[in-house]
Amino acid sequence: MKMCKSITALLLAVLTAFVMLPVQALAVGYIDTDRDVSLSVSCMDGRTPLEGVKVDIYLVAEVDECGELTVTEAFDGFNVNIRGENDDAWRAVAATLEGYVLRDRIPAVASAKTNNKGQVSFPESGDRLTQGLYLVLSHRHIQGGTRYDFSPFMVVLPVQDKAENVWVYEVTANAKYDSEIMLPSDDDGVDIGVLKVWKDEGHENSRPKEIVVQLLRDGVVYDTETLSAGNNWRYTWFGLDAAYKWTVVEKEMKKYTVETVREGDVFVVTNTYGGSSPGGSADPTLPQTGQLWWPVPVMIAAGMFFVAVGLIRRRGNGNEK
Repeated sequence: MKMCKSITALLLAVLTAFVMLPVQALAVGYIDTDRDVSLSVSCMDGRTPLEGVKVDIYLVAEVDECGELTVTEAFDGFNVNIRGENDDAWRAVAATLEGYVLRDRIPAVASAKTNNKGQVSFPESGDRLTQGLYLVLSHRHIQGGTRYDFSPFMVVLPVQDKAENVWVYEVTANAKYDSEIMLPSDDDGVDIGVLKVWKDEGHENSRPKEIVVQLLRDGVVYDTETLSAGNNWRYTWFGLDAAYKWTVVEKEMKKYTVETVREGDVFVVTNTYGGSSPGGSADPTLPQTGQLWWPVPVMIAAGMFFVAVGLIRRRGNGNEK
């Protein structure tokens, strides 16, 4: 009987230890915060390298050994939820932050231009990148009579390799873009619209009566408009010069997080009630980059529990004989 109790106690102790281990420690291990990280960005049109593309990177949040993020001071004041749940959500985070970075002239951590192979690498010689969540912005580029507008994106350094189940400290990314052949007849201008969407069911009374949006021309405020129920929360600017890059941002407001995505020539600004801003009390987590790991400790614990039950029953049957 004493032996039975000893085995049970030992198994329960090990079971408790597995349950208390951090999920990331079981899955991929802790991040080595002493290791250097790097980012390489490729700008290619098929097999044609895009040379001379200016690429800026911005540190949005720092990461600790457990993979938790702490938003940097430069991005702490924006009501943008950086808890991306999927690829679409992370694209929306990048597009939203791009507007604020351009409007507020937030300085980049590093800037460089692509070489003759369409490649750019960070950090440059002698520098060191901080581990964390980065916003990557590539500037408009004209080459061979074609205009390239690149999509901003978010990247974590280091990032989890879901296939090998390891942290990757040297990360490579391909910049995505929209391209348009420039023709002499393209002088009709472009129409840019903005549409407000509310996600606040049950809290409609908390909505402000109006919100302010800003139209940026190459990152500089060009015009300001007010949206309200009176104009169905939408507005369109007509005949804008297509030679400039146009962006729409919403002026910050309390109680709502903001998400801005571009759909064609319309910027859809979505406000969600009660969302957590980057500076909230809850620490944002890294984007999901692999399979779901939370069942691992649970399955281990359950397996050990049944092993313990089996041993106890076997011991009990032996005593009865």
